[in-house]
Amino acid sequence: MNKSSLSLFLLGVLYAAGAMAGNNVYNVYTWKSGSGSTSYSDTPNRLQPERSNIVNIRTRNVTPAVAKPENAQEGTLSEQQAKLNEKILAQNKQVEEQNKKVEEENRKNKEDNCRIARVNRQFAESARTANRDDLIKHYQSDINKYCN
Repeated sequence: MNKSSLSLFLLGVLYAAGAMAGNNVYNVYTWKSGSGSTSYSDTPNRLQPERSNIVNIRTRNVTPAVAKPENAQEGTLSEQQAKLNEKILAQNKQVEEQNKKVEEENRKNKEDNCRIARVNRQFAESARTANRDDLIKHYQSDINKYCN
């Protein structure tokens, strides 16, 4: 028996085993061994699909077992670094804009707190309660905190 007929026989046996198991989709993995001969199995080479191909038994088409990513390293390393730098710069600009917005909101909040603390101190100065001095001290500390 020559090599090609043995290969076809093995493919037929694997196909029949898949049909008997009830699987409509049965993968037959193939790879070239170190000596150059083609190997067939129902498991990938060394259980690593990226080292094997899948054979469609009906059409005898061979496809990679693992699809290569679409974003597979395009361009040279310096081009990739330039793209990455541009992306990081854009992200940094967004962060800076967000920080400016937050700083502006904080400044407005501080101004509002200052205004409220001054109004509260005015009410405390005109209040006729036993804890008037404590209220004045409290609102004065708020003024010192928010108005400076």
